[in-house]
Amino acid sequence: MSLSFCGNNISSYNIYDGVLQNPCFVDALNLVPHVFLLFITFPILFIGWGSQSSKVQIHHNTWLHFPGHNLRWILTFALLFVHVCEIAEGIVSDSRRESRHLHLFMPAVMGFVATTTSIVYYHNIETSNFPKLLLGKYD
Repeated sequence: MSLSFCGNNISSYNIYDGVLQNPCFVDALNLVPHVFLLFITFPILFIGWGSQSSKVQIHHNTWLHFPGHNLRWILTFALLFVHVCEIAEGIVSDSRRESRHLHLFMPAVMGFVATTTSIVYYHNIETSNFPKLLLGKYD
């Protein structure tokens, strides 16, 4: 079974009928922001974890939650559930094809990884009680 983002059909890459009529092209565009932001956030997380090892450990009884903490966690876990359902749908749809179509589940996998990374990033900001780190998230 061949491995390709859009399958082994060469006509799956054309956009003669319009860009939005090609689901493979739309899925590739959906993948771009997740990959771009992951290349930015992974170094930030690893540098942050490395620099926190030399600091004094923060006791969790002094941990102040930011406004909307509980709602953010509920919505984030709902988003993770949606991503898991999208991954399962892509795998089931891909199992019925002759060639491997990564565009059916790869954007959902990258969205799941990006959401998990944002959970870790936001948790580190909350436990360090340093909300100014959120400014980099909204620039």
